[in-house]
Amino acid sequence: MSEKPLLLSSAKTGVIVDNQQPSHWWRKIALALGVLAVLVGAADVMARISKDAFGNNAAFISFAPAAAIVDPSLLSPATPAATSSVSALVPTRLQIPSLGVDAKVESVGKKADGSMGTPSTWQNTAWYDLGSKPGEPGNAVIDGHVNNALTTAGVFEHLSQISLGDSITVSDAQGHLLTYQVSDIEEYPVNGAPTGAIFATTGPSQLVLVTCDGNWDASLHQFDKRLVVVARLVGA
Repeated sequence: MSEKPLLLSSAKTGVIVDNQQPSHWWRKIALALGVLAVLVGAADVMARISKDAFGNNAAFISFAPAAAIVDPSLLSPATPAATSSVSALVPTRLQIPSLGVDAKVESVGKKADGSMGTPSTWQNTAWYDLGSKPGEPGNAVIDGHVNNALTTAGVFEHLSQISLGDSITVSDAQGHLLTYQVSDIEEYPVNGAPTGAIFATTGPSQLVLVTCDGNWDASLHQFDKRLVVVARLVGA
């Protein structure tokens, strides 16, 4: 009886195969041993590579799930794969079905004091056109009035009633539409909002709605808080 070595994927391991026809059970056992050899050999190779690259943490890294060994700080901010094919648009219309909002979107920049511009009417909203467009990486920021603390209702009078998971859509003059889903709702002091995060131009494509909230300060002629609603892009 001659013997012939059959090398598997690890050069360190091999299975001896008899040229004679083995029995049914022996074939199963040989197959199981072969699979085991591949796994052990591959693990051995991975462990050696990991030890050279990662030192004392090699054992953890060799067998840890991929997500556990990736440092998030090394990942460049990007739009999620599900939205990679979405085309950016210049918003002209904003709809929030759960609140009955269907409003025109104006394009605004900065005011003289450096703050974001506001819509020209109580019924319109305003998109910050110096930042990201809807569909681009980063936050497309849209603001709107809540009311004038007297009798005039603003477009975002009921924005505080929005719920996580609610849908928000924006569309352009050609009718192209993007759909977002509310993922976060926060309230900040008027001078304590994280403007850097709100106006971020990198990261996943999000829509950020901003309006006044809290109590009216008659001496300053403004509300003392800001309501910030963040919604993630879910489709076109």
